[in-house]
Amino acid sequence: MDKGYIENGFIVDVSNARKTSEIIYELSRILDLPDAQSKRVCLKLGAVDLTPTELTSIKALVESMNSEIEFINTSSEATMQSAEELGIEVSILENKVPLPEFNADQDKVNVELERALDKIFGDENNPIQTFAQEKDLKELKKDAPAEQFAPIENTVSKAETIEPTIIEPETKSPVEEENLSKSETPVIEEIQVNNDYDEFEDFNSELENANNIEAEEIDFTSEEIQKCLRETEKLPTLYIQRTLRSGQSITSDGNIVIIGDVNPGSEIIAKGDITVWGILGGIAHAGSEGNQYARIRALKMNAIQLRIADVFARRPDNINIPYIQKTETFTPEEACIHKKQIIIHNMKASLPLS
Repeated sequence: MDKGYIENGFIVDVSNARKTSEIIYELSRILDLPDAQSKRVCLKLGAVDLTPTELTSIKALVESMNSEIEFINTSSEATMQSAEELGIEVSILENKVPLPEFNADQDKVNVELERALDKIFGDENNPIQTFAQEKDLKELKKDAPAEQFAPIENTVSKAETIEPTIIEPETKSPVEEENLSKSETPVIEEIQVNNDYDEFEDFNSELENANNIEAEEIDFTSEEIQKCLRETEKLPTLYIQRTLRSGQSITSDGNIVIIGDVNPGSEIIAKGDITVWGILGGIAHAGSEGNQYARIRALKMNAIQLRIADVFARRPDNINIPYIQKTETFTPEEACIHKKQIIIHNMKASLPLS
């Protein structure tokens, strides 16, 4: 894998699954997305032990969506042996981008970054922003003429007073009241359920609870919280002015800021925070080394999967992706861990695309 990315690839991370049914449930949900059709799937399976029969079922599921498994990534020896029997490649797709140092030579930093990003993005010629380039850009902006902006009008919504409507009770005859009381009497029926139906319900319940994964209860003191926040602030930040396409993955030991979109099927992994100045539609993993106070920010949070430290969250199934991406305004959103779950909240008022 010399390029560092998969042409027409689609990264699927089900490493949080603990059993085969959870893998099938999550995989079928993701591959049902329009963006996941006819792709070369890079499947992250985690530590689940899969037999050749189970792996064959997963392969058949992928192929039923007009896609194919490009390779799997697993830490299970049993799954590796099963993949070898079936002729499925076991590999890894992790592109760690070197972080620039403050006292490093600018030309050397630029060459290292360009080389790493060219491996991920191919022959794209979009610029990247390093610390030194950001400084030069600021100096150029100082000499440039000031651009005129129209003032932003703040609209304040006024409360509307609604007069309460008084509804007089309707008088009913004694016969009507008797009929009404009879109709409201609950009817209890005894239902006989056979063993096959019980097994079917248990299997459905298992699939429904496949993604209900909670983090372990961890007691953090205020000193530990401040230490984690300070460590995140001290991490260097990598600025990338490119759009991540399906099949591309970026890993960094610091914070990552992407000026562009992160398309479904792509992946970002950062030791610190992740900020996407665009639509986040792929996989985002912040706090990759266990920092539960890391955050994920985006102009539009439409990720297939969010992960902060070891806490997972996935996009609800009822979201209509095309209509979300066609909107003319975005509300910056932030994801963080609250009470062992990942929550998403708005950061400020809506911003126009222009």
